[in-house]
Amino acid sequence: MSDLEPKRISSSRDNARLGLMPTLLLSMGLLVLVSVGSILALNWITGRSVVQEFATRLIARGLTIQEMALRRHLDAAVDQATFIATAVGDGHYLFSDPGLGDFVSGTIAAAPQIGGFILADPNGNALRVVRGKTNTEFRLDRLDITSDRQLAEVADEIRTRKDPYWGPPVYREATQAASLNYRVPIWKRDLYVGFLAVAVSTRALSKLSTELSDPPRLVAFMLYGQDRVLAHPFTVDGDRRQSEDTPLLMLRTSGDRVIANFSSLPPLDEAGIAPPVGILARQHTVDGERYFVFAREISGYSDLPITIGFYVLARAVDAPLRLFYWASIIALAMFGVSLIATALMAGAITGPIRRAARGAAAIGTFDFDKVAPLARSRIREINGLAQSFNAMLDGLRAFGRYVPRTLVTRLVKEGRVGAGTEERKLAIMFTDIVGFTAACESMTAGEVAEFINQHLALVAACVEQEGGTIDKFIGDAVMAFWGAPGRVDNPAASACRAATAIQQAIAADNEQRIATGLEPVRIRIGVHIGNVIVGDIGAPNRINYTIVGDAVNATQRLESLGKVIDPDAESITLISREVFEMLPDGFRCISRGTHLVKGKHEGLDVYQLVDRPKDVARNTV
Repeated sequence: MSDLEPKRISSSRDNARLGLMPTLLLSMGLLVLVSVGSILALNWITGRSVVQEFATRLIARGLTIQEMALRRHLDAAVDQATFIATAVGDGHYLFSDPGLGDFVSGTIAAAPQIGGFILADPNGNALRVVRGKTNTEFRLDRLDITSDRQLAEVADEIRTRKDPYWGPPVYREATQAASLNYRVPIWKRDLYVGFLAVAVSTRALSKLSTELSDPPRLVAFMLYGQDRVLAHPFTVDGDRRQSEDTPLLMLRTSGDRVIANFSSLPPLDEAGIAPPVGILARQHTVDGERYFVFAREISGYSDLPITIGFYVLARAVDAPLRLFYWASIIALAMFGVSLIATALMAGAITGPIRRAARGAAAIGTFDFDKVAPLARSRIREINGLAQSFNAMLDGLRAFGRYVPRTLVTRLVKEGRVGAGTEERKLAIMFTDIVGFTAACESMTAGEVAEFINQHLALVAACVEQEGGTIDKFIGDAVMAFWGAPGRVDNPAASACRAATAIQQAIAADNEQRIATGLEPVRIRIGVHIGNVIVGDIGAPNRINYTIVGDAVNATQRLESLGKVIDPDAESITLISREVFEMLPDGFRCISRGTHLVKGKHEGLDVYQLVDRPKDVARNTV
């Protein structure tokens, strides 16, 4: 392998190794971390476990108390309704029995949460019992529920059921109250004999929430689903916005700003507070005051789950945690100061080394322009490294001016450095300025050099834009090829695109030259394709990556034919039949006949490449 081939800068094994900066930070920071962190960790673990246990028990206990109170409240209504329905279903009482009202009144007197009761037969004849202002006061009346649209709809629905169930909340204009209602269809075997329904007022549930609350420190609530208020201290006296169509207030308009958007509140992210499994934990901030919200769902008491919950002031819960936070912040600040001091010292050491490594990587790809010299350092060894690196960079930049970087980069990428020679079919281009010698007679040496450099840069840019390889500059002439070291799908097309680009660039440059009073430049271009020998050719101490073969000579003869075919042209590109036949649609060529050239026994079929217009099929004139 050649010495020019760069070694790999890194590998997966190197990536697994620690850098100098992390090593210094770890070694020095670890001493501070162990001393400060061990004490802090012990205090934090102990304190956090105590606070977490306290918070977990507080949350679970609060929701458990609320759930037990709700279940006692509603289960009593279920028990009384079941008892009355059983008595009627077994025939102990008939709908027409005069003592039925006293029986029902006496039964529900033991369940003060029941606000009303209806017992109806299949024909709509019903007994209604409504609790008065006191637990012992009842109002009894008989009514025909078929004349009450709301009750008639309830009766029709119950008739379709076999088992007792909780219906959706209902609002009665007569009582101006909403209630949960437990409905019991009464069957004697397969015969439907009526139904029973008990109502539990939501005001009673709101009173229950009020008893469990301690505003603003703690507020208990119950939701129907997650968007309607079933019970809340705000609704203990009802609300004028309630109606038959809207028996329960929408949560977002209830007036409670903490849980108005309950379903979209962000989850609780407070460290040290971990609610038990199955409990929803969220948080919200109102007027700068942060609240923690805890809730869970209870099923079986309505057609939708009932969400019970409460919210508390965050500062009432996390006060112990804040003390630990401040202690942690102070300790971390001390640790951070030590790391900063270490980092400053490590940066003075590792910075130049990293820049040198990045520079060496860029040098490995011959990208000298992106490498900046290393700055001087107060550290003797680092300063010596910088001086040596900068001296090497200056030498390589000088060397790089005489080496085709693009070609070497491609050879390295293709893995062809030192690979010898091979035969390939390549597209070859020669360009030459018409009348260059005569034009130089009126120029100084500096002007000639500037003119040639500008022209060669223009041509080389067009060649490299199309993936070509510059073989060599011969005075004002350029030799280039396509298809090596990297392969090209259609080298002939790439070469012709480059030729067209050169002609366009020359035309644009001539407009500027004429505008400044200079003579225009005229150029001849020849393009041919054929088999050549390509690779490292030369003496052991001076090797060129170049091509040799008859196709090279034929290309140069094509370029020279330009002064015969059209000696006055600003630019002319002549191509061989082999190139013409490989061109895709879009190129326009003119046949220039068959010409004998020096060194060839047979004539060359010559075409002039005129243009490469878009969306025009290839044709000859």
